Amino acid sequence: MIHPEEFWAGLADDLQERKSQGLFRSLVSSRHVGPTSTIRHGKEVLHFASNDYLAMAWNPAVCHEYHRIASTWGVGSGASPLILGASEEYRNLTIALSSWHHCDSALVFPSGYAANFGTLAALACPEDLILSDSLNHACLIDGCRISKATLKIYPHCNLNALDQLLKKHRSEFRMAFIVTDSLFSMDGDLAPMAQIDSLCGQYDAIGLVDEAHAAGVLGPQGQGLLGQAQCDPSRWIKTGTLSKAVGCSGGYVVGSQLLCETLLHRARPLVFSTALPPAVLGAAAKSIEILQSMDAQRHSLLELSNHLRRELQNLGLRTRLDTSPILPVYVDDPHQAIELSTRLLQEGIYVPAIRPPTVPADRCLLRISLNAAHTPQDCQRLLDTLKRIKSSSK
Repeated sequence: MIHPEEFWAGLADDLQERKSQGLFRSLVSSRHVGPTSTIRHGKEVLHFASNDYLAMAWNPAVCHEYHRIASTWGVGSGASPLILGASEEYRNLTIALSSWHHCDSALVFPSGYAANFGTLAALACPEDLILSDSLNHACLIDGCRISKATLKIYPHCNLNALDQLLKKHRSEFRMAFIVTDSLFSMDGDLAPMAQIDSLCGQYDAIGLVDEAHAAGVLGPQGQGLLGQAQCDPSRWIKTGTLSKAVGCSGGYVVGSQLLCETLLHRARPLVFSTALPPAVLGAAAKSIEILQSMDAQRHSLLELSNHLRRELQNLGLRTRLDTSPILPVYVDDPHQAIELSTRLLQEGIYVPAIRPPTVPADRCLLRISLNAAHTPQDCQRLLDTLKRIKSSSK
């Protein structure tokens, strides 16, 4: 037993230890002034830090729809959709999501985190097996843990290891779930969806894929990687977010009517959370309507990311040669990540330093996030600045 004073002293010691390891975090006041500009520490800078991949948060039609609905129906929604009812905007958004992803039904959650956490907790039980990629997002990890299913972690995108785990353990459990991000948020690499889909069929497993960073960016009409890989939809549960390429806020699950009706009864983050404001829901529906026809912007975004990757590699920086708008620049440790991010900020460019626990201890990086408003000139400015910093560090 300890006294309260000892409890608080222990927390203070923990924070001090984080500072010494370069892992301390704090909120920095900022104000976004455009899809590629933000005011940070009182100075307007070019940033590569947003997940708003298509710059839809700044789209005039989306912003107009938000203001129109807010001025008509107010700001908040007032209660859970199961208590006060689903607004017209809620129903319109579920229809838009179902149509976009070619599914029978959809549910909207307060966040992408809530969608993943709530879905896994609602569907998996102690009699089940979950196989989870080692680099999955925290919301998937937490949902797997809370479900009380037996959890096996397979090495990142390692199909042989996943196959061996299924071969060894599938017959011991009622159901097996393979859980993965489609586009991994820190490294910017893609899950081998077609091969995982094949394993689902071979071992009678259900896949759950989080398309948070892929939806809007990859696949036909921006449907995500599941559609691009032409996976069997009957084997999959698809989740996503409205806060990244859609440019708004919230999360969703799309699939069969049976799935969505089940989650409406079992998914606690949905049942016990206030519904998103009608203006947010309406703006998201308008964004989804528009982004489906933005193939040219998607193509340009990926072309620019491919060019920037090659140039980063030519500078001798460690990155990955994938095709996504997320570009990691790997560094040796948290202190180096902070130093490089700080040097860039001094030059008027903000790129966030990513440190544990967001990434494994040996995987610190700067995360460059491109969006459709970035220009080749923006990328060249970043490259020139990195080159100067690298030269001055020798």
